Amino acid sequence: MEFFTNRREFNRIVFNNPIQASIESVANYPEQLNCPILILDMSAGGLKFVSKYEFMVNFIELYKLNLTLNNKDLVMYGKIIRKKILNRDFYEYSMKFNFFNNEKI
Repeated sequence: MEFFTNRREFNRIVFNNPIQASIESVANYPEQLNCPILILDMSAGGLKFVSKYEFMVNFIELYKLNLTLNNKDLVMYGKIIRKKILNRDFYEYSMKFNFFNNEKI
């Protein structure tokens, strides 16, 4: 018998159809960025998304995420913590939410 440990703090919801959203850099350095993304899954602690744009992975840059979920407009802030190259045109990212900045509009 094998026992598996859930290493995640929060349960994750995987979307059958990715959710369209937009992401923008909070800082204007070197330039402000605003581009569309597709959210693949989400939990209370973060989410996974794909994009054609190659973002930097660092723990300093803060991003603002705009999405509509269950007919509610949400604005969330987070940091990109992982990047995976899917092919030469698409990248997959993991984002950890920054709970101190999240808001509902």
